[in-house]
Amino acid sequence: MTTVRAILFDFNGVLLEDETFHWRAFREVLRPFGVTLSRARYNARYLVFDDRTALEAILRDSRLPRAELESLLRRKRRTHARLARRLRIDPRAARLVRDMARRVPIAVVSGAARSEVRSALERAGLTRLFGAVVTAEDVRRPKPWPDAYRLAMRRLGLRGGRGSVAIEDSPGGVRAARAAGLMVVGVTTSFSAAVLKRAGAVRVVPALHGLMVEKLLSLEPTEAGGATASRRRPIRPRS
Repeated sequence: MTTVRAILFDFNGVLLEDETFHWRAFREVLRPFGVTLSRARYNARYLVFDDRTALEAILRDSRLPRAELESLLRRKRRTHARLARRLRIDPRAARLVRDMARRVPIAVVSGAARSEVRSALERAGLTRLFGAVVTAEDVRRPKPWPDAYRLAMRRLGLRGGRGSVAIEDSPGGVRAARAAGLMVVGVTTSFSAAVLKRAGAVRVVPALHGLMVEKLLSLEPTEAGGATASRRRPIRPRS
């Protein structure tokens, strides 16, 4: 029996396994400024953010002038597009999305640029399946704040997150969804199962296509502590 009201997917690292390309793009454009960005540092500090917020944090942390922000943002997006130009949504993940879309409303909730998300969904033939697509341009405060999840729920015509499930790959994303009242299933493409569970994920799988649809749709709100999730505060960027 289906008890879940809606499924909300993160994009990078969940629908499209491209976090490595984002890290490489940041690393490439920052190298001329003397910034060495390790993968561990990227995951721990910047992965949850949209491109602009990540670069703002990197510039602060590296004590570089904010005047470089717009130029770096353009170069980072061009570099990522070049590095990831042949990357596609895994057909197994696409099949799972189609299966879920036949059962419950689904949405994308991402800190990626709208053009990046839309083009990947279009290539996979999935665009029309999503009742809402929320991207970096749609909210003033991106993840790890819960604003994007709250907006997606409103666009789906649902009040509150209770009874809905987010699928996330980062602890910041998990906390954002939890703060919006959703249950969360973690995907270990970027962080370990232990890290995602500590952040509040009720279940963890190695990849999106590893999810069992029937088990996902039968999750009960009490399994994830749904009644208290909305009281959790997101991790705020360090200043």
